[in-house]
Amino acid sequence: MTRFISLIALFVAISLSSVAQLPLNMQRYHDSLTNIIRQTASDSLKARANYALVYYWVPIDTAKARHCLDEARRLSKQYPFLLAVSYAHEGYLYYSSDINRSDAAFATADSLLKHFTTREAYQASANVWINRAAIKQRKDDDRAYIDIVLNKVIPLALKAGDSAIVASQYAGVGVAFMNVEQYDKAEPYFNDAIKIYQSIHAQPSRLVAALNRAGENYVLLKKFEEAKKTVATVKPLLAPFPESELYAVHYMVEGLCYLHDQQYTLAETSFNKGIAAAKGPNGAYVIQEIELYKVKALLANKKYEPARQILLELSADEELMELGTSRLEVYEGLAASYAGLGQMKPAYEWMKVSRHLSDSLHESDLTNDINDLEMKYQRAESQKEIITLKAKNEQAALSAKNSRLYSILFASTTLLLLVVAIFALLYYRSNKKLLVQKELNHQQELKEIEQQQRLQFGQAVLQGEEQERRRLARDLHDGLGGMLAGVKINLSGQVEKMASEQQGELKKIIKQVDDSVTELRRIAHNMMPVNLLRSGLQAALKDLSESLMTDAVKIDFQAYGIEPSIPEQTQINIYRIIQEMLANAIRHADASSIMLQCSQDGDTFLITQEDNGKGFDTSAHAKGIGLSNIRNRVGFLRGTMDITSVINEGTTINIELHAG
Repeated sequence: MTRFISLIALFVAISLSSVAQLPLNMQRYHDSLTNIIRQTASDSLKARANYALVYYWVPIDTAKARHCLDEARRLSKQYPFLLAVSYAHEGYLYYSSDINRSDAAFATADSLLKHFTTREAYQASANVWINRAAIKQRKDDDRAYIDIVLNKVIPLALKAGDSAIVASQYAGVGVAFMNVEQYDKAEPYFNDAIKIYQSIHAQPSRLVAALNRAGENYVLLKKFEEAKKTVATVKPLLAPFPESELYAVHYMVEGLCYLHDQQYTLAETSFNKGIAAAKGPNGAYVIQEIELYKVKALLANKKYEPARQILLELSADEELMELGTSRLEVYEGLAASYAGLGQMKPAYEWMKVSRHLSDSLHESDLTNDINDLEMKYQRAESQKEIITLKAKNEQAALSAKNSRLYSILFASTTLLLLVVAIFALLYYRSNKKLLVQKELNHQQELKEIEQQQRLQFGQAVLQGEEQERRRLARDLHDGLGGMLAGVKINLSGQVEKMASEQQGELKKIIKQVDDSVTELRRIAHNMMPVNLLRSGLQAALKDLSESLMTDAVKIDFQAYGIEPSIPEQTQINIYRIIQEMLANAIRHADASSIMLQCSQDGDTFLITQEDNGKGFDTSAHAKGIGLSNIRNRVGFLRGTMDITSVINEGTTINIELHAG
């Protein structure tokens, strides 16, 4: 997927009315502001209306936008806050034409706004930092984008009590995770943003922007039914506003759904509509994104020449080609286009360039940085809860101390109150036991939090292991596999040029290269099976069982009710557990017949494996590496495992996992 700048992140207007996106009815917006300027005598109100008009004119006429900004500054001379905000509007004015000047203006606005502590000032500061974060994202620095959103924008928005800004930034974080292809992490952020927008009855433009990106993320997650529902939800929201630029991403998501359904002509039509609808300061970026998707539809429809022309035009865009992932898509598309046109030499050259670029990209480091930032944010939230709990305990201890003083006072006042003192003493003792119990509960809660953090660390280690497997598999398949494929192409081109007596030997060499490619793909598939990511767990397990069967080993695989909605990381862990179990039965137990049964009941996933191997002493092999790996993964999935084995009579393993 090409990296893109979110409409949500860049449509933030530092508007004094806290409007974070332009309304869908632009003409009405312009007319209402113009009437305010004509009818009011207040310089403050006129300045605010002129600032708002800057956002109307920027995508239409920058000269008029500049005039509105200058007029607003003239009217703001007596109002320090309005003058400070003028630099935020200047940053927006230069955003598309001079990004460095834009960032400098936003920095000036931030330094001036720090002197104000009103709700309106916090809103303006939050929007300034939103735009500075968008500039970082535009410079291909997603780590800085996430850092600014979590540590600058959201705290300021919470101070301002502005749920709309918080929602927009949840959507922005979701977009950042999409940029590094962590679509499962993006999904909850989009869902939270949409829920907030719906609960506060936000402007339709805000909700539509979040729904559009959520729909695209569903496509990338291969949740096409959810994506189609999102398209259907957006359509009536946009219907009253036929000129809205938000149609661009709406048609893009619609085209992606058609692309999945192999309706390539309809997909191309939707992409063309999206390109026509794209405008505003983000129009160029959206058009580039849609054109890259359109190329996929053209290639799938075997329209190689139009695809080639689009890719050559995109390759001439210096800003687009600065992004490594965009260059990779363009290079791979050109290789496929030339291959489809039968021009194998340029196809091979573009393939070599794309493979070299693929090897040089280090996306895993960026992903880890972003994950670290998110974990840091989550840990900070947990620390707040611990501090709150500690304060409650300190308050309880203070209450106990006061009770003790009262008891001493009553006891020393008079012997006549002896009975009262005795009751007070009993109360004190009872209260002391309660405090001890509370302290024990507190310690237990701290231990549980620590255990949870350790579990999260272990899960992160497993995820890192799987990501490294996936990277190595991709490198083997795309890197070395591509090179071998290139060797085969070159050798095949030489066959006809050689004498007939030499062709036989060369064909043998080509056969050996073919065998090498097959073996390489088998190794890459074993490290990270592609069908697990494409077709789901059940299909991957079926393929695994069939790949391990030989004349000497029969595997009976049975699956019941396995849901495709199991989270991807959970599917990978289940696949690894079963892969290890089958390997143990074949390599160590010398089994000739294996029965593997997998079933799902709600959030419970059950695995049963029976073999007729030589069995083993479960106590003696309890610490084996294979069994330890299985137990670790079962533990991370909050499951249980039971092994029954009899020497020379076979082994039965029953596993119950939490798959929710």
